[in-house]
Amino acid sequence: MGQDRLQILHDRLMVQYACKGIIYATEDHFVFASSDQGATWSKVCALENRHTSIAGQAKNMILRSGIVRRFRRNIGVHNVVVLPSGTVIIQYDGIYRFDGTGTCAQLVYRFTDENLYGPLKNGFIVDDSTGSVYFGEYNNQRPYSVRIVRGTDDGRTWQVCHGFPAGEIKHVHSIVPDPYRQRLWICTGDNDREANLFYTDDDFRTLERFNGGSQTWRMVSLIPTEDALIWGSDAGSDAPAADNYIYRWDFARSRVERLQYINKPAYYSTRLRDGSLVLGTTLEPGQQGIDEQTADIWVSRNGEQWEKAAAFPFSPSGRATTTRYGTINLPLGDGSLDDIYFTPVNVRGLDFHLLACRCAGDAGTQRSRS
Repeated sequence: MGQDRLQILHDRLMVQYACKGIIYATEDHFVFASSDQGATWSKVCALENRHTSIAGQAKNMILRSGIVRRFRRNIGVHNVVVLPSGTVIIQYDGIYRFDGTGTCAQLVYRFTDENLYGPLKNGFIVDDSTGSVYFGEYNNQRPYSVRIVRGTDDGRTWQVCHGFPAGEIKHVHSIVPDPYRQRLWICTGDNDREANLFYTDDDFRTLERFNGGSQTWRMVSLIPTEDALIWGSDAGSDAPAADNYIYRWDFARSRVERLQYINKPAYYSTRLRDGSLVLGTTLEPGQQGIDEQTADIWVSRNGEQWEKAAAFPFSPSGRATTTRYGTINLPLGDGSLDDIYFTPVNVRGLDFHLLACRCAGDAGTQRSRS
């Protein structure tokens, strides 16, 4: 894949989710969907305006207008998932639910009611086997009793289903359904003691530690396959001595293997319909040992050989309310897309643009140093 083969689909959309070949993306307080590979987009819903005063309604009308949104370029909605029923669940300042009734998603769960922190980007997931939705708290305080929340009843009911004792971990990076082992993986960080991979086979009645205790096991996302687990490590600017690799846990041999040196921390990853795997690395300003100030896309056809497919020069956007890192955002979902869809932020010329690459099968033919 070369950058000359990238296509700009929209200049203000954050890719979020893929379900049955439909791409879901967001901008400001709106959710959009495309069923034609991003050629056209239709509005799914908006977040309800909970300010009922005349001033609150007027402010919302102004901020949600097309011309103001174009100039503000507000990323807005943080996470979106789609349940097996088709109901859309949205995470912003709380949890919103849209089942096709009306035009607005309704608030169903307030974080402030239980003094909760929300999840990291792509840390809000649906388990298609049960229809339940999960997220773990992402915060940067220590020590803190980090909680995991479960949504049931088609996203209507939410409750804490697990709590890590204060000091055991810093925060949850992601929760990953594994259809091959019928379990949920829980990725935590950040320092060596806190960087662990846990799992539950019984919907959090019990939680087991699988492995961890080093920056090798510090991961933001994880890709389960039939015989392995694949991830990129997330040793960031707080761990300047640590190199980053793409790793593979081989279940048959019960060992971890280094597949590819990537240097920068890996954040988000996704799978395509043909089995290709895609992973994005992040530019964290101030990290030692980084020669290329870029956010990169790595692609593999078979999960073992990886190729750097594209690199996007870092350029701060100046937004005060979102990440200051150069980041490649990839969609969660059911792996039903044929092409790579992604939204880079804090990169030169393409900040907050939804892009596509229609040549995923070209990558993954060579293996780099390990």
